[in-house]
Amino acid sequence: MTEMPGSEPFVEHMPEPIMGTVAEAPAAEPLSVAQPVAVPAGATTSAARPSDVVVVTFMALLAAAADVIAGTAWLIEPTKNGAPVAYLAWATLLIGLGTAALAIVLFQGSRIARTLIALFMILRIAAHVWVWISVGSDAAVIAMIEILIASVVLILLYSRESTAFLTGMKR
Repeated sequence: MTEMPGSEPFVEHMPEPIMGTVAEAPAAEPLSVAQPVAVPAGATTSAARPSDVVVVTFMALLAAAADVIAGTAWLIEPTKNGAPVAYLAWATLLIGLGTAALAIVLFQGSRIARTLIALFMILRIAAHVWVWISVGSDAAVIAMIEILIASVVLILLYSRESTAFLTGMKR
């Protein structure tokens, strides 16, 4: 490597800084250090709410609305078998209201709500399979739609993103 006389390799000449008077200088402000905020136990702060949790909440609310509507309709217009249908109507109505409440708590990030909604969805699948078998083809379409909604909710409840959000782990 040969150098040319009078030049320095890789040296950039910088002009001298312009110095002003002290009165012209802006006042120095201390750097603020963010203090850690106390977080209640079980609350998640690091991860943003994934779309899976939003979709699960929406679908659980949809399933809850279907239960509330069905339970109310059975209470208003009882069929020939009055007593057993009334119990089924009240149970459906209460399960719908419970699912709606749990969906709201799940949206806030509760693992217990996830477990209870999963239990409710498994019970919904079993109930609609039983209705499909006992009633026959008259209830087939409704039962298939309800089973599909409950299955999608179960799948999304335990997806990687939902699990990471609800357990507080970062992706």
